[in-house]
Amino acid sequence: MSHQYPHPLHPGSRGFTLVELMVTVAVLGIIAVVAVPSFTNLIRANRLTSSANEMVAMLQTARSAAISNRARVEVCPSAGSTCAAGIGNRWIALMTKKTGGADVVTVLRETTLSPAIAVKASANLSGASNKFTFSPSGFSSVGASGSGTVSVCSAEMPGNNAADVSASIGRISTARRAASSACTAPADN
Repeated sequence: MSHQYPHPLHPGSRGFTLVELMVTVAVLGIIAVVAVPSFTNLIRANRLTSSANEMVAMLQTARSAAISNRARVEVCPSAGSTCAAGIGNRWIALMTKKTGGADVVTVLRETTLSPAIAVKASANLSGASNKFTFSPSGFSSVGASGSGTVSVCSAEMPGNNAADVSASIGRISTARRAASSACTAPADN
């Protein structure tokens, strides 16, 4: 028994011609041109949602720790292990608890939001040095006010490009809104 295999240069051989390959590459190029902008917006939307979820988790962790440890917990922007007055993309949750007559400060959680995300504070929050404070009862305050809002925003994203995260007397909520390409500051609740 002998098997004969077609020679690559014979007319009956299988494979792709240069024209078929060029048409396939052209079609893939067109699909890529259409898909890349949509994919970029998907990445921006996911980055925004992730940042908003991280802020919610930070506030929930602070509230839970305040209740369970019967201590005061602050959530604030930070440059290290202490609160910074200016708004920024790095945030920490600090628990202050009296132990043996002295205040012991513990960093409970820290996060750094994407540099592509703009962070803005409401009037109440910026007036309170950008600090959310949770008491041992679980109630929140923002300076002399009972509520404040921090907004995370993606300037390049169209439509609802901001997520506002609010703490109002212990209740933590989020809302999406259009903040324009300037990433306008949120309103207080």
